[in-house]
Amino acid sequence: MLFPVRTRDLVVLLTCFLVHLAFRNKRKRLLRLPPGPVRWPIIGNALMVPATYVHKFYKKLSEDLGSKIIYLECLKQPIIVISDFNIARELLEKRSALYSSRPPFTMTNEVIGFNCLLSMMPYGDRWRLHRRILIQNLSEKNIPEIREKVLDFIRKGLLSNVLQNPDNIREHLANTIGGFSLSMTYGTPVQRQRDPLVHFAEEVFNNLLGAGAPSKYMVNVIAPLKYIPEWFPGSGFKKEAKKIRSQLDHLMEEPFRETMGKMDQGTAIPCFVTQALERGDSTDLDHEQYVQCIKEIGVEIFSALFETTFVPLMTFFLVMQKYPEVQRKAQEEVDFVVGYDRLPDFSDIPHLKFISCVVKELFRWNPIVPIGVPHATTEEDVYMGYYIPKGSIVVPNSYAMLQDEQTFPEPEKFMPERFIASDGGLRDDIIDPEFFVTFGFGRRICPGASIARSTIYITIASLLHLFNVSPALDAEGKPVDFQPKFRPSSVTS
Repeated sequence: MLFPVRTRDLVVLLTCFLVHLAFRNKRKRLLRLPPGPVRWPIIGNALMVPATYVHKFYKKLSEDLGSKIIYLECLKQPIIVISDFNIARELLEKRSALYSSRPPFTMTNEVIGFNCLLSMMPYGDRWRLHRRILIQNLSEKNIPEIREKVLDFIRKGLLSNVLQNPDNIREHLANTIGGFSLSMTYGTPVQRQRDPLVHFAEEVFNNLLGAGAPSKYMVNVIAPLKYIPEWFPGSGFKKEAKKIRSQLDHLMEEPFRETMGKMDQGTAIPCFVTQALERGDSTDLDHEQYVQCIKEIGVEIFSALFETTFVPLMTFFLVMQKYPEVQRKAQEEVDFVVGYDRLPDFSDIPHLKFISCVVKELFRWNPIVPIGVPHATTEEDVYMGYYIPKGSIVVPNSYAMLQDEQTFPEPEKFMPERFIASDGGLRDDIIDPEFFVTFGFGRRICPGASIARSTIYITIASLLHLFNVSPALDAEGKPVDFQPKFRPSSVTS
């Protein structure tokens, strides 16, 4: 009697499974994908997406299709592009359990073999571990020490260098931000001008950033290319990958080894590496694995801090030349709050309301990351009646959100006043780029965002307190007219 019962149960289970499968397939057929352009067989929309200024292409495509959420395919890979802030918050924050992973970055993660950057890791235990260790060392109790380092590099480095050589702003900024990032991470002494380690680190991360761009390496679009041998025509990207990997290994190992040596001698300057090692491992990793984890996070700190502060500060110098009236108002506020007998301090920041609007507008006018780092869905989903397939690459178009004419009239103009309410306070009825969009969404938001923001604030206040920013003069002594032009990369400058 036992055998027939088991057979019956098996039939019931199989029937339930088939009914569920049929219902699920019917549900998919009834639902529709978000609007999108016509797709070619197999290749989909791969040929229509440009190699540069993708954020502008997606914005126009979204406008042409009349939808803030659109669908494309590239070699059967679903791509969802979001051009609306509210949609992005709903999916990437409120439904973060489904939207917090990352797509495979083939060139970076697989060909180069560097898959330890927090910003590019898939969601999971390893990502949680790295983020937890990073946040522990960026906690409130460490903020005073971090701010002291920031002030030291700005006052003794940036301001002094600008005073001595005002024509080389880019190098001064890179050396200051890179120097502070390395000092905060490794306690490394940095030359106030043209530090070789800062220059090398910037070069390494520019190469790594380029490795993640589909426009530069076709393997990011056609992943099977990673299997071709190095002698095969068109495999030059593999030689590039070896070079970048060698640079990354050097950057990850050498400063760490130097700090370890100073710890043994008792001469190490307190920094992320010393604090993390002294605190010890509270994870399930063995000591060797924990040390490797600290090395990887150290590289992440430099990358994140440099990217999120350098671009807005370079933009600041640009807009001060183009909008002298904004500069005048900002200087008047700094002079009123700070006075003339000292330099700005972090305690002044809450009182610098117009400077706050300038910072917000810097983030809006030229977004640090015009196309946000892509998310990936771990399960299928439905939104507004649209079917979102499992494994979709979800792209938040930050540029489109922050250049939306409905939210920000005349978006091409630099207007800090757009964030000021009628009562003189700050508006709370529009997107605040200082806290939203700029540093990511949901669980993937940048853990060092508060440090980046405060660094930008104090740098701008200090520069405006001491200097006037003006365009170069031509042979007749007249200001040179110029038009800003931004690089077509994932991080603008």
